[in-house]
Amino acid sequence: MTDHKRDLDFDQQRNSSDQQRHRTTFDPETDTVSEELVEAVTAFNDAVPDELAILADFIDPDALDALFRPRPDGTPRNTNGRVRFEYDDAVVRIQTDGKITLRKPSPPPTE
Repeated sequence: MTDHKRDLDFDQQRNSSDQQRHRTTFDPETDTVSEELVEAVTAFNDAVPDELAILADFIDPDALDALFRPRPDGTPRNTNGRVRFEYDDAVVRIQTDGKITLRKPSPPPTE
């Protein structure tokens, strides 16, 4: 079951600004989501790919690609799913419609 409040929090982060976000799109039928994600995080962090953490230390790239690529018979997945995780100082949300959204993690609460 999807926790819609968490996704709402992702979109409406109190301390978030456009400078702390990066949005991009990919074509799930032709693009490899893991490669598109690395490119997006590179742009978000103003880095080069070699400076990023290894994606496989955070999520299995093959499994991530399998979630978003067409079925083995070539038909699109046509689902309304998403996956969220942290990668290289970014909170990542990838949606089956081809949207990748990145934001900086929330600061820890102060006491």
